[in-house]
Amino acid sequence: MRTFKILIYILVVSIFLSACSSPNNTDSTENIIPPENKLMPIQGIWEISSVLNLAAESSNEEEKKEEWIGKKAQFSSEYMSFVDTAIENPRYQMKRVNLEEYMLFNSKSLPSDFSFNKEYVEVITVIDEDKFFCEILIVGEGELILKIQGNNFYLNKISDKIDKDVFNGNRIDSNQGLIMLEDENTSNKTGVLLGIRSKNTDNNDKNKGEYSYKTLWISIRDNEMDPILSMEDVFFPRRSGFWKINTNKARQGDRLEEYIVANNISTEEEKTEKTNDNIVKLDTKSMTIEELKTLEALERLEQLDKSVDLSSESDIDFSKWGDKVGEVKRRIDYVGNDYIALETIGEGEYKSKDKIWKKSKLQVIPIDSLPNGQEIKISDILEEDGIVGLRAAWERAVNSLELDSKDILYREELLENFGLERKLGHWFIKGRINYMKNDEFHVHDYDVSLMPPSEVVAYDSLLVPWTNIKDVVPSAVDAYTSPNKDIALVFTEYELLIYDIYGNELNRLPKERIDLKEDDAVMMVEWASGQYVERWKEVFENSGGKPFDY
Repeated sequence: MRTFKILIYILVVSIFLSACSSPNNTDSTENIIPPENKLMPIQGIWEISSVLNLAAESSNEEEKKEEWIGKKAQFSSEYMSFVDTAIENPRYQMKRVNLEEYMLFNSKSLPSDFSFNKEYVEVITVIDEDKFFCEILIVGEGELILKIQGNNFYLNKISDKIDKDVFNGNRIDSNQGLIMLEDENTSNKTGVLLGIRSKNTDNNDKNKGEYSYKTLWISIRDNEMDPILSMEDVFFPRRSGFWKINTNKARQGDRLEEYIVANNISTEEEKTEKTNDNIVKLDTKSMTIEELKTLEALERLEQLDKSVDLSSESDIDFSKWGDKVGEVKRRIDYVGNDYIALETIGEGEYKSKDKIWKKSKLQVIPIDSLPNGQEIKISDILEEDGIVGLRAAWERAVNSLELDSKDILYREELLENFGLERKLGHWFIKGRINYMKNDEFHVHDYDVSLMPPSEVVAYDSLLVPWTNIKDVVPSAVDAYTSPNKDIALVFTEYELLIYDIYGNELNRLPKERIDLKEDDAVMMVEWASGQYVERWKEVFENSGGKPFDY
């Protein structure tokens, strides 16, 4: 009996082991295949059931809303389509956000009586060629809100399948991934956001060494120039929409620091509106003489603060100053989608000892970390090649300057002290050395044989050879060419010249001339083509863009 039980046990175990050791099942973890869910819950065809709001208000707004009802949107990993436009190979970034916080800064885009029956909401950002295209809010199963071009639509799902024939016979613009479903002429459009830095030239010592910034919007339609628009500060596109960058100042006692502020314009508009709603208007007629004197003194103080553009101390971290007092000023050298390159110059003295300090540094900083963001190291964007290349260039510069080790200042920041500069129509990396010689402070910039990676500078192609540009414009100091290969922006010391491109040559005569101030420099160029041109122009105008004053 015992032998029989043992035989039965061996038989069961052997059957079990043979099943587990199947040649097609050598590793159980390989059989765990994740579900194929490339697009989360939005893949399929959707239909507009209601219009929450439109970007442009008009007297017949209700009629315009009715025109949208029943129009379709489709989402897949290969493309996204909406009415008569589509993008190829979109990227979908999904995040789960607190609904109360989201509505705080986005209430303007939804009707006042609209509400969600949940604490959190899934938000999907659609990215086209590293550019923000639209935003999707998942309301519930088979329900979503599509926020596109300032319009907000409520959509219901009508099919899980995709109509792949939607693009048959339609042309694809490979530059932007944009597919024109109806309007064949939209490809004949090019637009560019151009950030220009100007040096302060007034005689006010307090503003010495400071800069102002503006953005131009230049667009071409069917080879004809549209009116040029302009606004103060740096206006630029990101994956999360359009942003603005400006400079500000903060003071703490004997310390004054200029810093850079970056804001998403839609969020900033919401904040401004909410702030304005909370302004209390004072009834001066009912005030006593003492109260009026106090108010007058406060107004004078406010005007004084505005004249030096001071902000609250909380906007900047002064703990990093340690024992130092003095001033720190910053200059923007480059603005990209995710990074900004700065020059930071500081000087002053130490409180505890009779000694001065000076520092001049180049920095590359993630935009999302402003204003108190830490600069990145060269290894953060170029890994080991960046370290080797920067160190080699630094050593060559030190040898050429015949510096002793004791002369070099801030040597521990070698891998952080780098920035970007324009040469021959391209962005290059450069480094900086601070050193003392004959008891004097000196700064030396050196070339680094490295090009910035695409995550820092997304587009940097010069489609017309530099020699060909110099043949037409001998005084050219810089140039940019559009991805559409239709126009070139050529800069001299005192002019911006816009040229048509034919093949790899410039037209002999410019189609537009724009005067520049002495020491003006370009620190941002962002191109749009096809239907993005109208979209960008509309947002630019709505954000304060005005006709450019030549």
